[in-house]
This record gives sequence, C-alpha cells and structure tokens, in this order.
Amino acid sequence: MGKESGLVMDTARLGVPLLLSGYDPDLTARLTGQPWARLFPVGDPGTLDALAAGLPPRPGPGSPAVLGMATAAEQAAFLTTTYARLLEALR
Repeated sequence: MGKESGLVMDTARLGVPLLLSGYDPDLTARLTGQPWARLFPVGDPGTLDALAAGLPPRPGPGSPAVLGMATAAEQAAFLTTTYARLLEALR
C-alpha cells in the first residue's frame, strides 16, 4: 500500500468509516465491497459530495484483517518475542 496506508489502517483499527479516492489500485482492490469504506473516482468532486451525504457504517472487529493487519494479540506477541530475543542476544 502507498503512503496513505497508515491512515487507512488506523480507520480500520479504530472503527472509523472511510471515504477514499480510488487513486491506488491495490488499496482500492482491498477496500472494494467493504461496507465501511466508500471509494470515489479521483477528480470527481460531485461523487465525493454524494458519498459524504450518508456516512458508511463503522468498521467491525474483523476489518483490520481485510488489510492484512496483525491483531492486537499478534502484535503484542511479536513485540514480546522480539524483546526477549534481543535481551538474550545481549547476554
């Protein structure tokens, strides 16, 4: 994903609906059909106005998985394991 991926991942993780232009084909493909993400064509302000009139639903708990994000438990396990390995390597 491109430079906007952090913002998109935050919306999925924090449960915030998303309005996004379809400028990034890979990101657009991942988000197409997701009820919490509304995509609009680049350079079409009329479509953006129509999308903003009714916000999409909030992303559900499974939404981060759509983007390939690790769960909070997986992230914690990774950090704990990495820290333990670093401590062991320094001994």
